[in-house]
Amino acid sequence: MATIRPVLLDILQNLLEEDLKSFQWYLSNGVEGFTHIPRAQLEKADRHDTVDKMVQSYGHNGAVEITQAILKNINQNQLAEELGTKHKEDVTDKNPETLLSATQDGESEALQRTRLMAIQKETYERILIGNSLTGHKKFLEDIYTDLIIVQDESGGVICEHEVMQIEMSSCTDEEVCIKCSDLFKVQHDASRCNRKVLTTGIAGVGKTVSVNKFILDWVKGKETQDLHFIFPLPFRELNLKKDKKFSLIELLNQCFFTSKTALRSLPEDEGKVLFIFDGLDECCFPLCFEGEEEVKDINQRTSVGSLITNLLQKNLLPFALIWVTCRPAAAHLIPRDYIDLVTEVRGFNDEQKKAYFSKYCSEDVAFKIVSHIKKSRSLYIMCQIPVFCWISATVLQPLMAQENNKDIPTTLTGMYLRFLLQQKNVMKKKYHERRSKTIDAEHVILKLGKLAFLNLEQGTLMFYEDDLKKCGIDVSDGTVFSGVCTQIFSEQEGVSERNIFSFVHLSVQESLAALYVHHSHCNKQRNAFIPTDFWNKLTWKVKNLTDLHKYAVDRALQSKNGHLDLFLRFLLGLSLESHQSDLKELLPSLKMKGESVSDTADYIKKKLSEQVLFDKSLNLIHCLSELKDNSLMTEIRNYLNSGDLSTQTLSSTQWSALVFVLLMSEETQEKFELRNYRPSDEGLRKLLPVVKSTRQALLDDCNLNKDSCEALASVFSSDSSLKELDLSNNDLKDSGVELLSDGLKNPHCKLQTLRLVSCNLTVDSCKIFAQNLLLVHSSLKELDLSNNDLQDSGVELLSAGLKSSYCNMEILRLVICNLGEKACENLGLALQSVNSSLKKLDLSNNDLLDSGVKLLSAGLKSLHCQLESLGLSGCMVTDEGCSSLASALKSNPHHLRELDLTYNNPGECGVKLLSDLLEDRHCTLKKLQVEHGGKNKMKTGLKKYACELTLDLNTANTHLSLSEGNRKVEWVEEKQPYPNHPDRFQYYQQVLSVESQSERCYWEVDCSGRGAVVAMTYRKITRKEDNKNCLLGFNNQSWSLSCFNDSYIVWHNYNITTVAAPPSHNRRIGVYLDWMAGTLSFYSISPNTHTLTHLHTLHSTFTEPLYAGFRVGPHSTVCVCKME
Repeated sequence: MATIRPVLLDILQNLLEEDLKSFQWYLSNGVEGFTHIPRAQLEKADRHDTVDKMVQSYGHNGAVEITQAILKNINQNQLAEELGTKHKEDVTDKNPETLLSATQDGESEALQRTRLMAIQKETYERILIGNSLTGHKKFLEDIYTDLIIVQDESGGVICEHEVMQIEMSSCTDEEVCIKCSDLFKVQHDASRCNRKVLTTGIAGVGKTVSVNKFILDWVKGKETQDLHFIFPLPFRELNLKKDKKFSLIELLNQCFFTSKTALRSLPEDEGKVLFIFDGLDECCFPLCFEGEEEVKDINQRTSVGSLITNLLQKNLLPFALIWVTCRPAAAHLIPRDYIDLVTEVRGFNDEQKKAYFSKYCSEDVAFKIVSHIKKSRSLYIMCQIPVFCWISATVLQPLMAQENNKDIPTTLTGMYLRFLLQQKNVMKKKYHERRSKTIDAEHVILKLGKLAFLNLEQGTLMFYEDDLKKCGIDVSDGTVFSGVCTQIFSEQEGVSERNIFSFVHLSVQESLAALYVHHSHCNKQRNAFIPTDFWNKLTWKVKNLTDLHKYAVDRALQSKNGHLDLFLRFLLGLSLESHQSDLKELLPSLKMKGESVSDTADYIKKKLSEQVLFDKSLNLIHCLSELKDNSLMTEIRNYLNSGDLSTQTLSSTQWSALVFVLLMSEETQEKFELRNYRPSDEGLRKLLPVVKSTRQALLDDCNLNKDSCEALASVFSSDSSLKELDLSNNDLKDSGVELLSDGLKNPHCKLQTLRLVSCNLTVDSCKIFAQNLLLVHSSLKELDLSNNDLQDSGVELLSAGLKSSYCNMEILRLVICNLGEKACENLGLALQSVNSSLKKLDLSNNDLLDSGVKLLSAGLKSLHCQLESLGLSGCMVTDEGCSSLASALKSNPHHLRELDLTYNNPGECGVKLLSDLLEDRHCTLKKLQVEHGGKNKMKTGLKKYACELTLDLNTANTHLSLSEGNRKVEWVEEKQPYPNHPDRFQYYQQVLSVESQSERCYWEVDCSGRGAVVAMTYRKITRKEDNKNCLLGFNNQSWSLSCFNDSYIVWHNYNITTVAAPPSHNRRIGVYLDWMAGTLSFYSISPNTHTLTHLHTLHSTFTEPLYAGFRVGPHSTVCVCKME
């Protein structure tokens, strides 16, 4: 009906300006049967805009209807009649069937939309509050707390319990979140939309509540007003229709409309209809995406599953929007080809947890609850799940109001026992208020426990009549149960012919299942896991509680998807002495047996020693925690406190315990430093789950290699929290980066910062990273490749990636990469690219010269250049280069804020040119650094930082002889007649320099003989003690390199790194210190070409000036070289 817009425009052209304002007033304030158009959208709207907005908001027929209604309200009856006539003629000529639909088949689209909104407002406006004893509902908007929803690509078959996924991940304020109202928008491109969205999240994390809030916001006109219809179709209700055939229209009419108001058609415009399929994991019918019947007509009958797949395949209503929610394990049921965006509901971060409790309790009680839960890290992590927050609030709110609250639960089992006990009391109170017959609450709980246990194997949350009957519960009993314990077991009526029953959360089902199994053993001497035949009953009569626990542990370990993990924690926790009082009150008939849990704990430790899978071992340690057996944790914490973990041999049990401790640590979730535990490839592999769960992994200087990169790639390919990774000072080589890139290319990868300083990389690594930057899902924003021999050819490849429209790189560091003029040319072209996203570029310590800076400045001039910080320290720049930079900043003065030109030779003229820009109000330059300049900084390489060193005779050990103007030191057997001096090394053959260094400096030494040590140290290093604390590198005061014929060893504070000698090396060593940057680098210098080969770089925060230091072994010498 494309001609309706000109018809409406012609009508509005006949209105005077005053009448047009009245017309728009009615549109923004609302007309009965129609939603209003927000005033802001009509404020500057002319007649054309008004027509477009009406058609967009109400559809073609709706726009005609509301126009007629408003025209009558402003006494323009003749125009209203004229519009009706023209519209009728147009519809008759163009589409007689549409006329039939509009005139004979019931209400208009706009009125149907209004009626649907009214129904949905009533349905979703209120939500059952968890801790309301009477089961009252509250307004959703009053209690709704925002959730963390992030873009995600995880999915597939899940092999661990959902709670384990929560414990392995976390929510933070730093997460890049997506609002529900923005799910169908494509970031950075308003012209496109995500037509099909899949949202995953574990049970109870808030998926359904998010759906409800989305619908409510639409109904109330707050969000997504472009949508004409939203049809929520939960799978739990569609299951009841799986054996029947419907057309799409028939299904919608049965669910949402009456025969009088029945739909006859649906809008076919882009994005006007949204179908929400909530709970894919509850689907009980097949979804076949291959060989399924093709359905294109909304009136064609087929199965419910076929309707859904045809919607997803765009055969049916190709312009409709679709939103599917599910638990992670079911995400693979829809092939990714049919999904535009995958998101994940992560639950609450720390601030949202506090906000949640504050909405349920007073500020004082909420503060006490949060403080208590924080004492148990596992409970606090669990509060990421909104349902667990509700359970915690239900249990803790009344307890916190008591003066004597010593019995507040601190374990998961204790929390759920109290919850069930409270619900039992609520159940009895309700029956008392209704003056009905007495209810046997224990009988109800055990019946529910049986239902819970028998369905646990399938992880089923939704139950129908047949499921209840299998557990001896008839429909009327189920209704009674849901009526008296709505917070455990709920009955839903909805649009179905049959009622649906459910536990409010899988964890409640698991706790009830554990109660049932525990009760079966204690009262019936029966193992609920095995069939109740004669021999099994006879055998089990002589078994004790530990035997049951062992059987349950084994069954949980055999589970492929971890479905018994939480159940096992509950079952073991029930045997704890401190829980017996609550347990007896909950189940008065329970036959208590005083049995020790120590045998169970020992069995769990035995299993931990058998190399079980990581997620299984983690759950077993949780089980020890539920048993309050902390011996293993205490042992590991003692190791950690001793600071001696790197040298200890750990058993598999101890490794599992260490991982558990680190995963439960709030500090480790933010930052993990491998060097503090086991700096090796073995340590990385053992602690890989910790790397996966942390946001910042510092793996620098940990003796990692190519194989380590393969292990790390698996982290990128998983649902990891890792955002920042430092692999500097590891001998990874290009082959390691290639393995690493396999993970970086994976859509799951969320890594934003990668540091690979001093990793022996070449041009090949640049090619690999360039390919990564071309990927549509590239997440990398910061890359540091400093101190690698990349050369101009490597930067040329890297620059090609920087030009990609998919590149998100904001920070690039290429310090000491052997770059020159050609690299500047390519980087300049990248800065000119329309896709340029770089904000910080550091090219320090490369011999770029003025010619290179001139080429780079061509990029700075471009209006596409977004650069805010540029590092050109030590790049051999003179006033000519400064002139190029100043010219560029005048052409594009809007971005660059920081410019580092230290250790160059800008001259007075160059400094003035750039300093003037600091005073220019049109220029954003705020920080200019030009210190440490001069003609001596125009030397190539590190020689520009050359310094003179002489040896301090007053520090020399008496077995050292100085010569050549105190530049050469030699070990001598005969003791030298040096006078006593407080600075002299008394026991070790060491000597320090006279000069101290606190800027950048470079010096070289020739070593000969059996061995020597080259170092830098604070002046206060110990001199007089006969122990290793005096040795250079064996304390936190010094950093050293030990030189041998075929290798080098780097020492600091007893930490050791072995470095292989390069192929063509002699015994000349170069030492470069950048005191302010906190780096100390050692180089091997080739005898013929004087080429520097990087050996190792140490990182620290230097707090005092440093002195050169040497230790000379027997028959060895060290000579400080004269620098030209």
